[in-house]
Amino acid sequence: MAKTKPQTEQSTTLKSWEEVDSTLKALAVIKAKVMKEESDWNEDRLKLQNKYQPILDKFNAEIIGLERDVQLFCEENKSMFDTARSRALNYGTVGFRLGTGALKTLKGFTWEAVKQVVKKSKKYASEFIRIKEDLDKQAILSSGVKKEELAKLGVYIHQEDSFYYEAYLTRSEAMPQQTAK
Repeated sequence: MAKTKPQTEQSTTLKSWEEVDSTLKALAVIKAKVMKEESDWNEDRLKLQNKYQPILDKFNAEIIGLERDVQLFCEENKSMFDTARSRALNYGTVGFRLGTGALKTLKGFTWEAVKQVVKKSKKYASEFIRIKEDLDKQAILSSGVKKEELAKLGVYIHQEDSFYYEAYLTRSEAMPQQTAK
């Protein structure tokens, strides 16, 4: 069952187009203040980043070098991990984890050739070959099929108006206005 939003009764406090226009002005002023605060915040963050980034880069480069050195040592001594996959030391543990398997084709096979072999196999064809059917909703939307024909298919095109507003941050952004009363 589809979820529905509870409908709450809402009404506007605005009584005229002049009040709407002054509300848009208030929105523009508040948005300008938000933009100013975000700009100040970004400037402060940039100053902090410029102060600490060189130090962090140096430390991170040192970490990468040390990690690589430990990895190379363990790979050179991989025979020590034959009985146990990891080795606990005083300041940490090193080891090898077996990754998840990934299929690769044998030499001389392509994925298309493998697919054909599996299709011909009675044992694995139904288990390893996927067949997916899907409705092309975008094609239906752009088809131009009439409402009556769509209804016969069990669908209809649903469209809603969505409200928007644009508060001009500067007077020069204002468009020539038509009075709507």
